[in-house]
Amino acid sequence: MEEYVSKELEHYGQMLEEHFHDMVDIEFIVENDKLYILSARVGKRTALANLRIVISMFCEGKMSVSDVFQKLPYQQVVSFLDAEVISNEHELKQIGQGLPVSAGVASATVCYTALEAENFIEKKIDFVFCQLELPPEVIHIVDSKYCKGIITARGGMTSHAAVICRGIHKPCVAGVENFYEIKDLANFCNNEITINANDGLIYAGIGIIEKNNVNLIETEILHKLLLTVIKYNIITPEICPLIWRFWDVMVLNKRYGKNNTKQLVVKKDYKYISFKKPENSEIESILLKLQYMPNSGLLVEDLIGFLFDELSAQVPLGSHYLYTRPLLNPMDAIKYSEKGTNVKYAGVQLTGVEFFHINKFIDYLLDIYSIKIYFSTAFYEYDTAEGIKNDYEPLNYLDYTNPRGESLIINTYDAIKIAVYINDVLILSEELPKVYHLLRRRKYHWTWYQDNNVSKNMIVDYLKTNKFKNGKKSKLYFLCEEMHLINDDKITKTGNSLLEEKRVENRKNIDYILDEVLLRGYNDNSNECNDFSKLIQRKDFKDLIALELYEYYFWDERHEFDLQLLKEIVESVATYFSDPAVIKQIETGILQTIPSTLVFSCVAAIWKKLKTMAKKKKNSKEEDSSWLRIQENIKKIDKEFTNHDYVLTEEIETIFGTSREEIQPLLKLCGCKCYVHKNRSIWIKVGAKEKRVKEILKMHHFKYKR
Repeated sequence: MEEYVSKELEHYGQMLEEHFHDMVDIEFIVENDKLYILSARVGKRTALANLRIVISMFCEGKMSVSDVFQKLPYQQVVSFLDAEVISNEHELKQIGQGLPVSAGVASATVCYTALEAENFIEKKIDFVFCQLELPPEVIHIVDSKYCKGIITARGGMTSHAAVICRGIHKPCVAGVENFYEIKDLANFCNNEITINANDGLIYAGIGIIEKNNVNLIETEILHKLLLTVIKYNIITPEICPLIWRFWDVMVLNKRYGKNNTKQLVVKKDYKYISFKKPENSEIESILLKLQYMPNSGLLVEDLIGFLFDELSAQVPLGSHYLYTRPLLNPMDAIKYSEKGTNVKYAGVQLTGVEFFHINKFIDYLLDIYSIKIYFSTAFYEYDTAEGIKNDYEPLNYLDYTNPRGESLIINTYDAIKIAVYINDVLILSEELPKVYHLLRRRKYHWTWYQDNNVSKNMIVDYLKTNKFKNGKKSKLYFLCEEMHLINDDKITKTGNSLLEEKRVENRKNIDYILDEVLLRGYNDNSNECNDFSKLIQRKDFKDLIALELYEYYFWDERHEFDLQLLKEIVESVATYFSDPAVIKQIETGILQTIPSTLVFSCVAAIWKKLKTMAKKKKNSKEEDSSWLRIQENIKKIDKEFTNHDYVLTEEIETIFGTSREEIQPLLKLCGCKCYVHKNRSIWIKVGAKEKRVKEILKMHHFKYKR
């Protein structure tokens, strides 16, 4: 009979799982050998357990692709991927224990007073802050990036320290009984301690902190599922924004939810530069065209972020006015809710932004010249102080501090309704998720140029020279017509956007910029590590590396085509480092090769062609060739990084037998990380694991900053 009841329970369990498409908690009772199901509900679990359950049920066929992405909150996945452990915990000596009130791990020098902590912050030294309890006057210390963790003698799971640390995601161990002994015990390990706030344990000595969830089989399966879904368009309107949010988090390593630190600056008698202020009637018309749709906030934030990332990668910093502008002042587009209604918010605010000349900067969006995004968000009323007029939050507003035109400060993407115009055509809400997906997918799967054996430069040249007006309808004519670049033998708006000749201006009023920056506050902490595998994605850094190579290798014979060829090589390396597979290898520390082979093959092809040309002119000088010097130095770097994973700047000339000026641009091109401390620097090979990086820096007395 027990076996019968067990099988019957298993049968109902399977039935409930198939109904809920999830793991189910079942309450049951057996009376007189008869099974009674009392209740059933979706089971609660940790982030890791949730991922394993969802992937298992997907593999068993009990969940669809749509279920997977809806049952895995992306913030939960972020926390899961960013979760850290102490890999050498068994080697450390435990010196205390308390309550794990805010999860996480930390390892740094121990600090006991606010004065000592402020001294550490001033010197940019990491520390673990030990206090009897956490008074309000030290919150600024806790919130500092140099404060890695908190230990308190008093308090529990709902103490002030616990609430504050959980709010800012900082590890904290509270209620430590032997709090006063920790100082003496830590002295034996150079005042360095490690806290495991996942278990409430405190150790003497420095722990090796690693992320342990990146390489789990479930993470790999989820990554492969993402690739498949995007490649084969397995999407629904509900999960489209979620899929790309997962892609941003898992593949591009983006993190969402950071608050904006800029302050609203009010300027009197201000003249609008970047846009024409719309009339109230126009704003009312826009509000009427806004549409409801699922996950509208995610879609708006990700679409704007995607366009900003892609366009700013091609246009230098400070030149956003060449591709984006506000459509209206959000502070002038506020509608307050009526008093006495049941509405929970104080009102609605309209925000709008336009991205223009898109096809000029983004090659795979050749047929798009403009995307306008309007969205309405709610704002809430709160009392600033007794007797003072109520204030509202959160609100979006114009940034008046930009000398070339206004930009938007967006404090909230919690969109209620949205309207998106592509090439001035309003996209219907039911079509918008699909359109957004296809736009983003183009970056990885758009093969229009290859399929038609044409390049963007060929199309631009065809339009610039008006070749389409000669009466002959060539292949290029039909391709341009297909992309809506020409129509009835005339260049369209899309075509004119592609040919826009406005150049980036270098003139800047430094005094004006500094004055305006001071108004909104700024961060003067220098970055002590340059990661060139990431920096090389920015146009200004690509140009910088190309110019450095041109300066130090072609100083005696200068030809414009040499600079252009160098730019092509740098662009090839940037493309290599932007490949999702390479990014993933770098992030997980499994990249074993540097792009030296890519650089070498490019240089070899260039030199072979140049040598052929030189022989025809009978003036070949191989031994003096700048291209050959680049080739030889790349070989030396490749050989050095085969045997070692770092090189000190002061040893460059000894190791490579040439000047630092010739080697350092090539190290940047190879995607190295460069750590700087005082007047010394060290170059670490791309793909080196965090544990190894820490060892190298400690060995040579450099500061380690994750």
